[in-house]
Parts: sequence; C-alpha cells; structure tokens
Amino acid sequence: MASDAVLRVANVTVDYPLGRAGLFGPRRILRAVDDVSFELAPGECLGVVGESGCGKSSLGRAILQLVRPTAGSVSFDGVDLCRLSTAALKPYRRDLQVVFQDPLASLNPRMTVAEIVGEPLAVHRPGIDARARQREVDRMLERVGLRAGMGGRYPNEFSGGQAQRISIARAMIAGPRVLVCDEPVSSLDVSIQAQICNLLRELQRETGVALVFISHDLAIVRYMSQRVLVMYLGRVMEEGRRDAFFAGPRHPYSQALIAAVPVPDPDRDIAGEEALLAGDPPSPANPPSGCVFRTRCRHAVAACAGDRPPLETLDGGARVACGRWRELAGN
Repeated sequence: MASDAVLRVANVTVDYPLGRAGLFGPRRILRAVDDVSFELAPGECLGVVGESGCGKSSLGRAILQLVRPTAGSVSFDGVDLCRLSTAALKPYRRDLQVVFQDPLASLNPRMTVAEIVGEPLAVHRPGIDARARQREVDRMLERVGLRAGMGGRYPNEFSGGQAQRISIARAMIAGPRVLVCDEPVSSLDVSIQAQICNLLRELQRETGVALVFISHDLAIVRYMSQRVLVMYLGRVMEEGRRDAFFAGPRHPYSQALIAAVPVPDPDRDIAGEEALLAGDPPSPANPPSGCVFRTRCRHAVAACAGDRPPLETLDGGARVACGRWRELAGN
C-alpha cells in the first residue's frame, strides 16, 4: 500500500435490508457495495464511474460514514473510521466533506447563505468570533465566484450553478483533506458544468485536497481525475491510471462504457454499429452468479457463471476483474 495515502478503503461492503421474502421467508439484503478497496493520495482525484444503481453513491456515503459499512474498513490517516462512535467521528468531519448532486436539496432553505457557509466554522472552530467568521465566509464566497454581499440571501434566490458554488464553499471553508463529489454537475447545464469542474480543479491545486469524484459522465471523469475506478452491481470491474484506462480498457464493461460515449463525427455510422451494452443491469438484490456482468457481456462463456473472478493486480498497479481479459486482448 502507498505510504502517503490519506484515505484507505479496504474490502468495504454495504448491505441494505429488504425485509423477509414472504411471512416466514429468510431476510433479504441488497448488497450495494461488494468488497471494494482502493487508496487515495493527497491532491489526487479518483473518478468513480458506472451506470445508475452500481453503488457509487453508497460507496461515497460509506467513506464519509453517512452509511456504516457492513464489513471492511475506511482509514483516514491510519485511523479506522468504522470503529469510531458517532461522537468520536466528529473531529474527522472537518477533514471529510461532501458536495451532493442537487445543491438546492442539500442546502437548508431556512438559513441564509452566510449561515450555511459559516456553519462548519461554528462547529469545528468554535473559538472564532462572529466578525472573524464573517470575514472567512466572505472570503470563501468570493473564492468560489460569488459576491460577499450575497451572504444575506437564501438558497432559493440562486440558480443551480450558483447554489452548487455555495455547496462547494460550505464544504471547503473548514479546510478538508478529502472531498467526496457525488455527481456534482449532473443537474447543471453543460456550460455551468465546465465552470464548476474548473473551480474544483483550482481548489484542489490550491489546497491539496483529495477528491473522490463520482459520475456517470466519462468525459468529465477524464477531465477531472488521475485514476479511474469502474463499478458494476457494487463490485469493482477495473481500476487504472486515467490515460492508460482510456487508451486501452481491459474489462468488457469498461470498453462498453467508453464505446457508448457520443463522438461528434458526421461520418460515423451509428446505426450500423454493434451495441456493446444492451439492456438494463440485473437487480442488485439478486445478482448473477460468477461474473455479475456476464448477462450483458457479449464475450461471456459458460465458465463466467462459475466462480467470481478475482480483482487481479497488473503491472503498473492497474486492476481488472475478468477471467478472459488476456484472451480477449490477444484477439
């Protein structure tokens, strides 16, 4: 393991109870995250990608301990957060912050912007006086592209892009070391998406904060991240350095995701292309045996229904969970 990792996620599993199957049936669970591991270095951005329902958001919430993992560990600076009580977690909340997908839904409509952005200072730096706190709030609002005078307004007076800037200001004002961004631009217009992504990159360069950037948009992940982790039905299918991943994805699911990205080529015959990713994912409450992607994989063979393929570590640190990737790479 890397000695400088600020965050280590080891074999994390997140289960949600579904109740019994019938009156006397066994208790059922939905395994949203299944044995996921990775490390994150200071100042690094890890892009987490996959279709809706693949467990990306549940993984993000497990990192933040908003959802307690069923198994595994989440270590920050060598401290396993999963072993800490709610009260003992409080000092670490300053270092682990989040930006959610819907900014207006994540901001308290009854609080002014100044109160929202200043709240982390009141919680984590209670010794700071009101005047100093206001100066910090004004400085942070200006840093994210808003005017300090906007602090007296309420969230519903802002556009979606402005509201997301407020969310970022609130997350960054306490000086976190890890920031989980859960689909932070998916609800915004394309031009605003670029502005928010540029803002996050600038803040990352200035502060050294490490990002876990969750998204279904591969183009944005390619722009933001240094490494990419691909999830499907709660499991890691592939992980690797960004440039190597996009140049030559090894897992059939990764290949299908990249092939599905629209290409602005008027000469491209889209109708004549073979679909690499058809249908919807199976229910995570009843995943396929063996390789969970096999029911949608055009390369699947009978052996894929057997044992679960291990997440193999390759030269250069890349990882892939496919028993046929070498065979397919030779074709």
